[in-house]
Amino acid sequence: MFEHRKCLYALVLSGVIWRLSLHMKNILDNLSDQWGLGKCMDIQVDIDHTIRIIGLFAASSNGNELCRRLASDPVFGPGTLGTQLFALTNTGRWQVLGSYGKVAYQDDRLTQFEENVLTMTARSRSIEIVQLEVDGVLVEVSANVLLRDDLPVGALLRTYTADAFAWSPQNGTLRAIQDSGGLFMDSIGYKTVASTQNIKEASPEDLTERQAQILVDMAHGKTNLVIAQEMILSESTIKQESVRIFRSLGVGTRQQAVLKARTLGLLPDGIEIKV
Repeated sequence: MFEHRKCLYALVLSGVIWRLSLHMKNILDNLSDQWGLGKCMDIQVDIDHTIRIIGLFAASSNGNELCRRLASDPVFGPGTLGTQLFALTNTGRWQVLGSYGKVAYQDDRLTQFEENVLTMTARSRSIEIVQLEVDGVLVEVSANVLLRDDLPVGALLRTYTADAFAWSPQNGTLRAIQDSGGLFMDSIGYKTVASTQNIKEASPEDLTERQAQILVDMAHGKTNLVIAQEMILSESTIKQESVRIFRSLGVGTRQQAVLKARTLGLLPDGIEIKV
């Protein structure tokens, strides 16, 4: 799976470089007339930053890790207070998949049908910036939508001080980052718009203690028969519990359940997944 993800990002990156090379050629052709050398340097910085962010997507295995990498990376410079990753569910709810540092939105009931910075970026397909009060301090929050097949599937939020550096990628590089984000959502097992089935959204609170243990055993690659023997239950009971787990997480297979559980932080840290 890791190799598959690297191939996907390699394809995206090659497309980015191709598009940006054409963009650079156009700038160089007009350099003497109107752009100037400074503009050329700005484009180079844009390319470097974009490639670096795509690399952060490729290096991260879950939402929390991605948020930590983004908040700590020098691409944004000092002033970053926190980052959040949201998924847009099939019911139009913005669900937190990861966070690091200060969070702009603690309410997990934000929806696409109300005015907020997540909805704004999903509609405009551009970076949106608003001012919010976080822990009694006025800060700025930028949001960038993540896309799959030109459909919004999530968004990244960055919370930062008012005087912090705010990088704004150009059209070509912005779309490359948005598409890479959509690939990242796929790679961690979160597919929100790939199916039109009326499935229930993931809710960790719906899992019983027994189901949580079965989920961990699934991640270890154990069969239903082995799990049943270890828990002193029938194999039929394990199968029934598995169906309930799939329904609670809104997935249809063991692999999807384990990936979704890892994304939502339902598995122990450092667990070796063998599905």
